[in-house]
Order: sequence, then C-alpha cells, then structure tokens
Amino acid sequence: MRNEVEPVQVDLARVPQVARAGSDAPAESGEPVGSRVRAAGTPVIERRDVETGLQNGLATAPRSATATRSAAAIRPATAAPPVPAADRRVPAAPSQVREAVSGRAWRALTVASLGTVLVGFNSTASNLALDSIRDSFAGASAADVGWGIAGFMIGTAAFLPLAGRLADRIGRKRIFQIGLALFALSAVFSAIAPTVWTLNMARVLQAISGAAILPASLSLVLPLFPESRRTTAVGLWSASGPLAAAIAPQVSTLMLAAAGWRVLYFVSAPIAALLFVVGWRVLREQPTPPRHQRLDIVGATAGTVALLAIVTPLMQGRDWGLLSPVALALGGVGVVALAIFVFNSLRHQEPLLNLHLFRRRNVWVTQLANFLVGLSSQSLWLLWPLFLLNVWSYGVAKVGLALTLGPIAAGFSTITFSRLGERWNAVGFCRTGSAMQIASVGWMVLTLGTTPSYWFVMAPSIALFGLGWGMCVPLLNSVALKAVPEKYFGEVSGLFNTLRYASAAIGIAALFAVLTEDSGAASLIYYQRALVLFLIAACVGFASLWIPMSRPGQSDR
Repeated sequence: MRNEVEPVQVDLARVPQVARAGSDAPAESGEPVGSRVRAAGTPVIERRDVETGLQNGLATAPRSATATRSAAAIRPATAAPPVPAADRRVPAAPSQVREAVSGRAWRALTVASLGTVLVGFNSTASNLALDSIRDSFAGASAADVGWGIAGFMIGTAAFLPLAGRLADRIGRKRIFQIGLALFALSAVFSAIAPTVWTLNMARVLQAISGAAILPASLSLVLPLFPESRRTTAVGLWSASGPLAAAIAPQVSTLMLAAAGWRVLYFVSAPIAALLFVVGWRVLREQPTPPRHQRLDIVGATAGTVALLAIVTPLMQGRDWGLLSPVALALGGVGVVALAIFVFNSLRHQEPLLNLHLFRRRNVWVTQLANFLVGLSSQSLWLLWPLFLLNVWSYGVAKVGLALTLGPIAAGFSTITFSRLGERWNAVGFCRTGSAMQIASVGWMVLTLGTTPSYWFVMAPSIALFGLGWGMCVPLLNSVALKAVPEKYFGEVSGLFNTLRYASAAIGIAALFAVLTEDSGAASLIYYQRALVLFLIAACVGFASLWIPMSRPGQSDR
C-alpha cells in the first residue's frame, strides 16, 4: 500500500531547490519549493514521485492517474490519516554536503591549469637570465631586455578580453587549442631570435597566444563543477599560473647552468605541443552564447594604446627622464586612450570588458584589491633575484635555491585556503593574506642591507609573502564570481586576469624606473625606494578589502 503525504506534511526546508514541474528552466535562486504547493485542497504529492524527481534532479509532474484522481483523493489536510514518522519527511537535501566532482571535471581542470602554468612560467622564467640575454646582444640596455618581460605582460593584458570574446564566438576549446599551437611557435621564435627586439616581438606573440589560453581554459572547466565546489576549482586554476611564475626562477637556474637562456624559451614548445594533443582528447566544447554584435575593435585598440602609453615612459625613464616632454606626452596619450576605452565600454553592446559589472560592489572591490596587490606580486619576483645577484653577489644557482621558500609557501597556502574558502569566510582569508604581504614587504624595508643575511632578512620575507599571496589572490576571483550569475563567469574572470597582468606590467615598469642603479652597495637606496612603493600599494589594497561586501545570495548593489 503506497504512502501518500499531504502538502502540509512535507518538511519544505529539507526539499532541494529543483526545476518547476513540466519546465526545463532551473528553479530561481531562493525560491522555496513550498511556493509550488499551492494550498491544502490541491492534489496530494506522492512520496515516491518526489523521490523520483530528486533522483533525476528535476521535479517530475504527477502521473495522469494522480491528476485525474477523484475528489475523495483530494481531501483537506485535517482529514488525513496519521502518517508513520519514517514517511513524514522527504529525505534531506545535501545542501550542506560537499557535492561529488566527476573524474572528467578533474581531468579538464588539470589540462586547463597546465595551460595557465605554461603561461605563468614564461612570465618570469627569464628573470634570472636578464644579464645573460643582455650580454648576448651587443649594445642592448637593461631597459631593452626589460621590455621582454613588460611586453609579455602588456600583450597578455591587452589581448585577454578580445580572446574571451573570440572564444564565445567560435568556441572555447578551439581558441584554447589555437593558443597552445601559437605558444609553441612563439617559443621557438624566442629561442632563435637574432636580436633583442626580435626576441621582444616573439615574446609579444607568446603573450597573445597565452592570452588565448587563459579565458578559454576556465570557461571549459567551470561548468563541469557543481556550484558548491567551484571555489576550489577557481582557486586552483587562478593560482596555477602565478605559482608557476614563482617556481620558474628556480627551474630556470638549472637550465641556465646547463644550456643557456635560449633553452628557457625553447622548452615550452614541446610542452605546449603535448598539451595540444592531450587537450584535444580530454576537453569537450561547451555551449557558447549566441552573438550578434560586432567585436569591440575600438575598445581593443584604445585599451592597448592606453596600457602601452602608460608603461613606456616608466620603462624608458632612465634614458628619457620621467618628466621629459616625450614621457609627459605619452602619459597624456595614455590618459586620453583610457578615457576612450571606458566611455566606449559603457556604451558598446558587447564591450571587451563589461564595466557594468562594477555596479556590483563585490566585483569592483575585489578587482580594485586585485589590481593593487598585483602591482607588487610579479615585481617582487624580479626585485629579489636582481638584489641577490647584484648586491649580495649570489650565484645563479644559489639565487634559485634562495627563492624556493616562496613557491612552497604559496602552494601550501593556495591548496589549503582554496578548500577552506568553500566553508568559511573567504573575504576574511583575503584580508589576512593581504596583511601578511604588508608585513613581508615592511620587514624588508626595515632590515634590508648590503651585508648578506638570508635567514634574518630574505627567508622570512619570501616565505611570508608566499603564504599571504596564497590566502589572498586566488580567493579574490572566487569572491567576485559568487557575486554574479553563471553567465557572467567568463567576463568576471577575464576582467580579473586583465587587471592582474596590467598591474604586473605597470609594477615591473615602475621597478625599472626606480632602479636607476641596480648593482653595488650604492644601489641599496633604489631597492628600498622600490620596496616602499610596493608597500604603499599593498597597504592601499589591504584597506580596499575592508569596504563592506555582501555575502552570497544578498544584493551587493
């Protein structure tokens, strides 16, 4: 004899939010299931019908026999016979339980993260090779070689939004695969470059191909993860590239000692080719939204010009002077181009960067903190090896070993707090991590000197910075994504990475502008000035994280 449960007897708090009966649309967030059970006197809900719907993930409509049941079956709740306690409640929804993740999702995340590792590795792999590269090309200056690093950041930041739009139009997997193929070619071009400027141009091509990899990879992965596990997925994906950037200087020391700087670039070619093959087999194309508007060419041009015009005077500050007429003129061009970019983005139907997302407080607060923290994140990984090489006279291998504490601490912190961020307050972790970065840079400002003292000065600072970075940066993107519907995930992630690379380009250019002298005891004051600059940026970033933000599910406007 089947058990029937009256509507008023269903424990609605324990019924998961499911789609409406007879509809393909998912239930709206926050809509109680009880809103679909109109009142006493409606047809009863059979328990096994509810259980079937829960197992299928959808609310199934009652069978026609139930719908046409006689009036005797449609009785008021007060007339219901006693129901056994075991049948009185629908099984509890696993809303507080960590949902399972498919093996396919983990494999896709692995491939996507390895793609970001490839991009991140090449952003800093040559940091220890700057002197070797400069010596290879007659007449090359420090700024000329530095353009290879800054150009990579500029190219990545400038092309990221356009790559995201192209991925939405022609397919995420296709763009990801094209990016890997071009990355392999650009690695070969970098390795065989005959002049410093052909090397820099090859690095820009590598940046463009890397920009194609980044947004497409996350768009391919995130839909495969249940909502409750996306903080981990985003955290691991967001951290993989910067972690690779932190590890790259250590790995590059071995390559430099064995075969020279050209191997640093060439090694990426076979790795990119292998990822191309694996990605072709593992990744599956995700549905892309219909697009009918034209690409935002004006926005792409204005954004690139703005970033280039701002970075160039900083990079060439040693030769031109920061207040020279040409530097000021370029700065003015940058400001005008940035204004055009913002105006166009607010009016275009499909802008490269959806600035309307900044109407959500959680988005603009996290992006502001992302930009400010990013000014020092990449730059310090260049400042540390330069100081160790040129002031403390460490060898290349010793420098690589000295930096190891950073990626170890960052890796541990990222894995730990990406998982804890799913259960606890992710914003609190971001604030704590930002404070640790301030303490790291502040400690160096107070203790850095010309006398080598690694365990007292460098080791605490590098380890603390890595720990703070892993607590803060990966979770910032997760906090922003929780504030928007799923259809905006790609745009928010594109915005996050664009600002991260743009701030890295500005931070590195500022470092070269401040380090008018980078070797010998007399250069200490210039390193200290750079550290103070990064300390100010870190403090402002920390302060921005205290702007009140809403919790998931609350309005943040």
